[in-house]
Amino acid sequence: MANAGIINDYTIKPKSIAEYKARRGIMDFTQLGAFDQYESGYSFLCVLQMPKFMEALAEQDINDVSPGASSTNSNGDVFSSRIKEMNNAFKYMLEYEFRGLSGLTDVTVNTMTLTDGANEAQLINDVVKDTSVSVSMNFFERRGSLITKFTEYYLTGIKDPYSKAKTYHGLIANDKMEPSLANEVFTLLYLVTDNTMLSLEKAVLLCNCQLTKAETSIYDSERGQIGNKELSIEFNCLPITGYEVDKAGSKILKTITGTDSRYDSTLSRQLYNFNQANFDKNNIMPAQLDSAGYTFGIMDPIADQFNQATGGKQAHAIEPFASGIPD
Repeated sequence: MANAGIINDYTIKPKSIAEYKARRGIMDFTQLGAFDQYESGYSFLCVLQMPKFMEALAEQDINDVSPGASSTNSNGDVFSSRIKEMNNAFKYMLEYEFRGLSGLTDVTVNTMTLTDGANEAQLINDVVKDTSVSVSMNFFERRGSLITKFTEYYLTGIKDPYSKAKTYHGLIANDKMEPSLANEVFTLLYLVTDNTMLSLEKAVLLCNCQLTKAETSIYDSERGQIGNKELSIEFNCLPITGYEVDKAGSKILKTITGTDSRYDSTLSRQLYNFNQANFDKNNIMPAQLDSAGYTFGIMDPIADQFNQATGGKQAHAIEPFASGIPD
């Protein structure tokens, strides 16, 4: 049986154009179904794992300090709820402010030469796909320097820039964690969808992800030169694709969108009822693909004020706001 790792039931099946009338020499654009295009620009990013040493730092002594406060050990290393807040904010930003990714490499070939001395032919003798790549994604830095502080704290925990020692900011010295490469990496899942954002084109598992720089140069300034800062977050990583990755990606996409959409030859769509409770408990809703029904956060207090003013009697126009989730 053939291995269908690349071609599987979890990604969109290429349409057979043999069903359309065709003739050589002219393209029949009256049969537009044969020309449905791949459109780029539709993607999601999921953070499957944060670096273990960063998570350990976030949890260390967390129960011994009040919210926003901190405790300091004998080495001057700070453990506080602020680290946990920073970790959560960075993860949230990666997932919910994600605009796209670049740096994935192509599958290429090396060739061998056959020659009779006067003529030659180049034939494939090797197929190459880089297993170590650098991917980048752009985000806007915010007040408080979330990106810069997180990346600097992460990198200097792996190796102190002056002593060159691996410290995990005190975790190793205090026997809280053993030094290991496995403690220092992110695991990310990159999903590329079609223009409905419901069906998967490709899933890429990004393993062994490590940040490569902290752009502390953003603090350069010149009086009169005012502007915000867009930063490029770069990861070195190992990209993995295939059947199991697409299968996992398809399941996660269903969770993100709250729908189960499968295209067959008749373009039929099967929808299932999504368990809203998984999102409600974290105040997170599935991706809202139709903006006509989107409930902005500001609408909740407006609905509350209206209900108080009317003694709890809602006007029809305000009902979707009060529900929190459009019908």
